[in-house]
Amino acid sequence: MILTLLATACLGGSEGGGSAEGGGEGAPGSVTVLAAFVDDEEDRFVESLAAFEEESGVTVEYEGSPDFDTIITTRVQGNAAPDIAIFPQPGLLLDVAETTDALPIGDYLDEAALEESLIPGFLDAARTDEGVFGMPMKMSIKSVLWYPVPEFEEAGYTIPETEADLRALEEQIRSDGGTPWCLGMESADSTGWVGTDWVEEYMLRLHGPDVYDQWVNHEIPFNAPEVTAAWEKFGEIFQTEGNVVGGTQGVLSIPFGESPNAMFEKEPGCWLHRQANFISGFFPDKVQEDLDGNVGAAYFPSGIEGGFDGDPVLGAGDLAMMINDTEAARQLMEFMGTAEFGGPWAEAGGYLSAHREFDASLYPDELTRQLFSIAQEADVLRFDGSDQMPGAVGTGSFWTGIVDWISGEADLEQALTTIEEGWPASGEGGQSEATE
Repeated sequence: MILTLLATACLGGSEGGGSAEGGGEGAPGSVTVLAAFVDDEEDRFVESLAAFEEESGVTVEYEGSPDFDTIITTRVQGNAAPDIAIFPQPGLLLDVAETTDALPIGDYLDEAALEESLIPGFLDAARTDEGVFGMPMKMSIKSVLWYPVPEFEEAGYTIPETEADLRALEEQIRSDGGTPWCLGMESADSTGWVGTDWVEEYMLRLHGPDVYDQWVNHEIPFNAPEVTAAWEKFGEIFQTEGNVVGGTQGVLSIPFGESPNAMFEKEPGCWLHRQANFISGFFPDKVQEDLDGNVGAAYFPSGIEGGFDGDPVLGAGDLAMMINDTEAARQLMEFMGTAEFGGPWAEAGGYLSAHREFDASLYPDELTRQLFSIAQEADVLRFDGSDQMPGAVGTGSFWTGIVDWISGEADLEQALTTIEEGWPASGEGGQSEATE
């Protein structure tokens, strides 16, 4: 084991990784960056750094890998961490922050100005008692209601603005002989994540960001009444007869990437789909040839009677953290923290800025501008809850619990109690234990 760690440290250093104790080992004026961007995403990220390199004289030594989680953990343990790492999940970022000398961003950036520029609430995903350790540099939005534009207009349907409007639209579609929702959750070993996103949407809309945070941090039990109510709201979608394609059991067998396709049939097999912005890449080729003409994207409505008074949005994103405190690293973090970063990436497609003042004209189509406006106009954003929970829950019992509930293998009380009882105790990879 000792020899392996020594070898890992040597390999890490030879690839430009800096010491976790401060001061990268790259050449003066260089900064090492590790992220999960590969292939086209890597090209677009690197292109977005060209202006910074030219103006600052700093050379960015970028390494991208789909095995980012494993590599960053190994590098940190081997004392060969990169100067900057870009994390797709805040939980791992905070784990790394605890085991390195990483500084809160407020120690070297104007945190107040950054917070003013970003979608409200985005910085909270990487906030601890010591400060904020992650800076958003790329965003995804999950609170999106997709629909087929020409067919929608021809049928005389209108975009719902409240939950009551949504229920009325569902009833109207059923009365017209149609099926309101496209909903598929099958995702091989990851089946269940689609359902957790739905629960997270309703936790936000029913109870607001404060209770949402308490739930994510296990300050309230997983089987608390507030959580039960969110699961029941999701149940109203798929348990209502005739409301989803394939019925209750079809939800679990239809692949998530194929589930929206029925919207684009000559006679739509379904009319509504709730999914993150990435799903447009799964649409049929003929639809992608003219996204603006074929597809609409609207805010998944809040406005639940007795619920949170505001328009929250569920999202995710990539968060940059400076691990090694160097001048070059500080300069790059400052650049990536501006509303000007990401222009070439946005023009090429596949990028949403987390800054409200980003130049939306750079996006390649109207559909992307619609997606950006959903986040831009939100009152508050909260990061995907399951991504912040301990892995045993967020990608474990939460996924399996929702599948068991939908399939009928467990009733709602059983599913929630099982998740609650399996939450890791403090010090075992979980967060603080729930209050009674």
